[in-house]
Amino acid sequence: MKRARAQLQAVPLEEAKRIFFAALTEFFHAREEEIPTIQALGRVTSRAVFAQRDLPHYASAAMDGIAVTAERTRGASPQNPVRLTRKSHFEYVDTGDPIPQKFDAVIKIEDVREIDTDTVEIYKSVPAGKHIRLVGEDFARGAPVVPQSFQLSPEAIAALLGTGNLTVWVKRRPKAIFIPTGSELIPPDEKPSVGQIVETNSQIVKGYVEQWGASITVHSLVPNDLEQIRHAVKQSLLEHDLLLIGAGTSKGRGDFVPQIVGELGEVLVHGVAYHPGHPVLLGVIERKPIVGLPGYPVATWLALHLFVKPLLERYYWGHEREFFKVPARLTKSIQSVRGYREFVRAKLERAEDGLYLVHPLQGGASKLSTIVGADGWIEVPEDIEHYEQDTIVEVSLVREML
Repeated sequence: MKRARAQLQAVPLEEAKRIFFAALTEFFHAREEEIPTIQALGRVTSRAVFAQRDLPHYASAAMDGIAVTAERTRGASPQNPVRLTRKSHFEYVDTGDPIPQKFDAVIKIEDVREIDTDTVEIYKSVPAGKHIRLVGEDFARGAPVVPQSFQLSPEAIAALLGTGNLTVWVKRRPKAIFIPTGSELIPPDEKPSVGQIVETNSQIVKGYVEQWGASITVHSLVPNDLEQIRHAVKQSLLEHDLLLIGAGTSKGRGDFVPQIVGELGEVLVHGVAYHPGHPVLLGVIERKPIVGLPGYPVATWLALHLFVKPLLERYYWGHEREFFKVPARLTKSIQSVRGYREFVRAKLERAEDGLYLVHPLQGGASKLSTIVGADGWIEVPEDIEHYEQDTIVEVSLVREML
């Protein structure tokens, strides 16, 4: 029996995301695990963390100098130096040393004139507490150190360890898998013949998904065979939280992904009104998100940013993060298709007037060169067909600008 071709829709982007995320409430209930703090760099806390001890836990010198009683320094000036005797009136301290109990201030060594080994003169008074790190000055015991849903930086790790938190509860990394499909695909270490394509999308998927906080496995290549793709999907569901399937989502004879997702779960959206990457598929199987990524590399790259990135951000932070945007002047015109949102890759350049120049990198969904050199994209709305050269547009950044 001849299989019916997949029916593509043109669902508006925001509506597609709303439908997809609304079906994934269970996915967004983050699981947690307790791990050693020294291994938690980049992880996101699942619970707020509080100081287990004061930091610092003793009063210490903040400067090299002498510990004194503030009252004893009253009235000191260049015209009226005050002479102090060691042990009775002062003790030498270095930065970090405990402050002897009878003293309550520190005078910098640069402001001290040594008369002999046990006698000094000072020329200005100091208030109590001067140049002393008080107990709990940084973090008092019981004070919050980092909140829930906080991505742990090197500074945060240091603060946690300093306050006695040797372990920390973090949100478990979702386990993702990428299944590359296509009988024409070969591994990168093989030499392609006519009709064969070196599979590289897995590197784009793996790199970004790991960067966004999930662990990811790349499945072996799966040919355009209904049973083999179905088997790969079923097996992947056993141990993974998120399935990303490469290609097989359009209307070709070997595009089986919509059928398989529909049989095993539910196709929520098949076809979104944007370019490049219109045939993207969003679904759910066993309450797990399924993203069918179009086969061309640019379309894969864009679908990752539009659907997978906000999916993981919602898991970790409860909301998706906006792309940082900068205004820039177009160096050449842009043509778009009315009714579809166009994402035009863009390369930025600093102009002499302080504004950025933006070079649109147009060229379809298959050209890796347009994303290798891209700093971000220009988002052309559905009702715009043309941007003239020199138009000021917003560029959404996908990488930091130097």
